[in-house]
Amino acid sequence: MEIPRILIVDDEKDVRANFATFLSKRITCEIIEKGDGKEVLDLIEREEFHVILLDQHMPGIDGFTILERLRQKASRTTVIVITGLGGAALSHKVERLGGIYMAKPVSLKALQLIIERELDKRGGCVRAAAGQADAVEGR
Repeated sequence: MEIPRILIVDDEKDVRANFATFLSKRITCEIIEKGDGKEVLDLIEREEFHVILLDQHMPGIDGFTILERLRQKASRTTVIVITGLGGAALSHKVERLGGIYMAKPVSLKALQLIIERELDKRGGCVRAAAGQADAVEGR
């Protein structure tokens, strides 16, 4: 089974690091972090990802532009759009483009479950050892 590749896209470095730390303790995967929409557009032309966590509101190129580009190239990548703004209209737009909408503040456990479900659809998800995640949470 190939190791899943997850791209985390957010202009806030701390947000990217928080998602990356949480997920790396729970899912065996390769995580790449990017904070610039133009850099992400270039990257998705050259590389494939299993899951992309995508902040909608970023300076320059926003999340919808990236999601639309992925769909134009018929990518099977699961895209989870995360935003603090929006509501029903934004949620519907994300869904029409084949994405999954999550409102901020994001439940990290819910995010983990969504990613695991999506990876399972593509052939399996390797969960990190339970003790590893427990140690991070201080259990």
